[in-house]
Amino acid sequence: MRKYEVNFIVRPDADEETLKATREKVKSVITENGGEILEEQDMGKRRLAYMIDKYREGIYTVYTFKANPDLVSELDRVININDNIIRHLTINLEEK
Repeated sequence: MRKYEVNFIVRPDADEETLKATREKVKSVITENGGEILEEQDMGKRRLAYMIDKYREGIYTVYTFKANPDLVSELDRVININDNIIRHLTINLEEK
């Protein structure tokens, strides 16, 4: 298993319940597919460097996790379907 980090930005107008459900969905995809969450960071609402879908701000969340490469593909697929997430980035933290 490799170590990854996923950073995703949720729409700033999402209510607390929607934000919690979105975070739970991402966590459940990781854990149900054999991954292990090592760290989670709620970075709160921050100003974006440029406008994304007419939004100037976004709610940032970062998860560090261990998983197989197949899980990353599934995670990207699920995140792309979710309309509450306006941007995401998954990176491999292991050195080559």
